[in-house]
Amino acid sequence: MDNELQFRISSGLKNIIGRDLITDDFIAIFELVKNSYDAHASEVLIEFENLNSSDAVIRITDNGKGMNYEDLINKWLFVAYSAKKDGTEDLDYRNRIQNKTFYAGAKGIGRFSCDKLGSKLKLITTKEGQYSFTEQIKVNWDNFEQNSKEEFINIGVDHTRLKTNPSIFITGTVLEITGIRKDSDWNYQKLLKLKNSLSKLINPFESNEKREFNIEIKAREFIKTDQQQNSENRKVNGLVRNNLLSLLDEKTIKIRSDISEGGTKIKTEITNNGIWLFTIVEDNSSFNLLNNVFIELFYLNRSAKNNFTRTMGIRNTEYGSVFLYKNGIRVYPYGEPGADPLELDKRQQKRLGDRLGTQQLIGRIEISGLNEDFKETTSRDGGLIKNQAYFQLFEYFILSIERLESFWTSIFKYGINTSDFASDEKIELQIVKKLTKINNNRKEIEVNFNEDLISLITDTQNDNENALTLIKSIERIAVNTENRELISKIKKVKNTLDDALAIAELAEEEVKIKDKEIKEKEKQNLFLKSLKSQDFTEMVSLMHHIGISSGIISNYLQILTYKIEKEIPITPEELRRSISILNLENQKILSISRFATKANFKLNAENQRLDLIEFIAQYINNVASAYLNDISVNVNFKKDDSFITSFKPLELTMIIDNLINNSKKAKAKMIEIELLKSNDKLLFYFKDNGIGIPKSNYKKVFDFGYTTTGGSGLGLTHIKETLDKIGASIKLIESDEKLTTFLLSFK
Repeated sequence: MDNELQFRISSGLKNIIGRDLITDDFIAIFELVKNSYDAHASEVLIEFENLNSSDAVIRITDNGKGMNYEDLINKWLFVAYSAKKDGTEDLDYRNRIQNKTFYAGAKGIGRFSCDKLGSKLKLITTKEGQYSFTEQIKVNWDNFEQNSKEEFINIGVDHTRLKTNPSIFITGTVLEITGIRKDSDWNYQKLLKLKNSLSKLINPFESNEKREFNIEIKAREFIKTDQQQNSENRKVNGLVRNNLLSLLDEKTIKIRSDISEGGTKIKTEITNNGIWLFTIVEDNSSFNLLNNVFIELFYLNRSAKNNFTRTMGIRNTEYGSVFLYKNGIRVYPYGEPGADPLELDKRQQKRLGDRLGTQQLIGRIEISGLNEDFKETTSRDGGLIKNQAYFQLFEYFILSIERLESFWTSIFKYGINTSDFASDEKIELQIVKKLTKINNNRKEIEVNFNEDLISLITDTQNDNENALTLIKSIERIAVNTENRELISKIKKVKNTLDDALAIAELAEEEVKIKDKEIKEKEKQNLFLKSLKSQDFTEMVSLMHHIGISSGIISNYLQILTYKIEKEIPITPEELRRSISILNLENQKILSISRFATKANFKLNAENQRLDLIEFIAQYINNVASAYLNDISVNVNFKKDDSFITSFKPLELTMIIDNLINNSKKAKAKMIEIELLKSNDKLLFYFKDNGIGIPKSNYKKVFDFGYTTTGGSGLGLTHIKETLDKIGASIKLIESDEKLTTFLLSFK
């Protein structure tokens, strides 16, 4: 007997389309913000509360269109269904939409981002309308993990209709996430990174006056820390802003290439320092699957990179390279610092010096309209699905880069190939074709150019002295074609350039002398012998850092005291973490006081690029020696060795202090430090003749609370945690009653 069977769905599905798929905290928040964007919100507030306790909350509130009871049942609770995808999302909202809407998300699984962030969700939503109600549902994601044999649809979600709307907005949705995952350490630095990443979520390359969309972050615990920052880019609290648009037209060469809505034409435009140079329009015979697509790329020379760092507060490589946006919303991981899905750097390595990589490029690929061939992978940080349309897009992208590279190398490196210049065609037109390597015989090309093109492209003396190569090329063209007007222009430019280069050469020599003097002085004064050099600014900096650590200690003590007084249970893990943080901040204050007594405290505040070997040697000899008592210390290294790298002096001094304190507690009389360079690593051997560590306990030495000397057992734990953060490592090599050896390895 034939009969019809049906699939059954395990509760384990929740993890497959939730935490197993969305593996990054930032991606999870981006998905929820994108949902707010799709709900036509103009305001999104992301709040973080009680981050250092078990009561931590992440709350995302928007003023979008909200949902009613039917929406909750038929859309939000309908797993993998997307009203955005089937075109029914805004049928009841059309009066407020003036243009056709394209959505940032259309898979129906973004709601499971809440599960990645925390184990519990409270959703409160109010839809616009005269008879609207405020609906609330509560989801405990852990209920789906109790028994994988339990059917997904049989696990309940609590629903309540509220009498009042607790949101700060009249309509919209509130997502309140609690039971924050233990692997999500929402500290100050992580929130800064989140804010920086959110600034790139909504296309920062162009002003979008048609659609206002503001994102604000609130984290009350870090308000005081924010007040101590002197740059808005270094503050967690506040509106997410991005001033990239106004920055990129300065000191950059830009190429923008469009494939129009019909897909029949390719329009390419090049500007320099915000000044239009020329535009090329040609038939699109190669990319039949592309329409409503454009590419915009900026070449950053040294001056542009410095300008970027000065304005944005970070280097361009830390910001990202070539981003991809679909209808104004970013697609990951394109543009992410350290990621290179378009393989720009791999391509650059094949012709180093002639090709541009992620260090010199910043820009975007923009896909607009429906363009259903361009779909994101199910894993939301996996980019676009690599189908035929994607490969055409990639080829179009490479074509745009090649034209930018041709322009760049022609101006700054090789000049222009002067052969085959026709006397019956305007010189400027032929130069444009040569600059972009367009076949001179192609008749279907339309070229428009700035009337001052020759002056503009040769007026590059502020950028690179190799502009002379280009000028000589154009000079040959002028002579061969007997173009008197062009010859006159070139002579004038050459005279100006020669004068500028002569002045620049003198200035550069002066700068080199000054730099050498400054570096010598800095090396001599890295560690001073007394407090005499500490001016008022340094003392303020000193007090500022001690104040931060004191404040953190005070906060943790208040929390613990409050819980004890109110008889609120404190878990062993919570107590362990609190003790660890209290001890760490106390160690900071101790290290600061020692360090500041002997050193220029300005070096202590932020990441510094210094000679690590020189720093360690000077710290041991000039600072640590003051509290070694009767322990002798020898620091051995090759005199000619240096190891330049970035590190925070305060962190390094804390590591050295903790190692020395352990030696003192182990009753050591001798410490020997050996610093060896090995390829791109510095090996830091720390040896003492203390009481040693039993071999059976080798694996425990870095565990919280482990001690053989009656101390707190936190020193080595903190050393390992600090080194892990900066990509360094520590391990115990050997230990007996004669000698204990630790090896620290720095990249």
